[in-house]
Amino acid sequence: MRLARHKRRGVSAVVAEVVMIAVLLVAAVMLAGITFGIFAIYYQPAEVTAESATCSTADNMTVCQVTLTNEGTSDTSTTGACSLQVGTLVQGSVEGGGTVPAGGSLSGVECVAHSGGFTSGSHVNGVLQLTNGASAFFIGTFE
Repeated sequence: MRLARHKRRGVSAVVAEVVMIAVLLVAAVMLAGITFGIFAIYYQPAEVTAESATCSTADNMTVCQVTLTNEGTSDTSTTGACSLQVGTLVQGSVEGGGTVPAGGSLSGVECVAHSGGFTSGSHVNGVLQLTNGASAFFIGTFE
């Protein structure tokens, strides 16, 4: 009697190992691209600048009205945090903030901080924090 021999069909262990390594490498590159922003060249983030700023002071409060312009292709928003500096750095809050649309602008944004004693014509440096991690710097003039 003759024993039946079955031919084994399938993928050899070496080929299976090579395919598995290739799949893992592709997955690792994709994960690294998402995590570390390797693919950032394919999209433009928000590019926000402060176009104009006018400041006033009353009752020991300084208010700087800022117009923000976004030249990027992504929307971003103000976070509610800002700071002003005329000699010393003063932390403040954002009022009238919101979303700065891609390719658009947002006016009426106010940075309000406790400070005073500024004279008309003096300059103040300020910064508004944005939700995308960037900051919009501005220089305001007291009226």
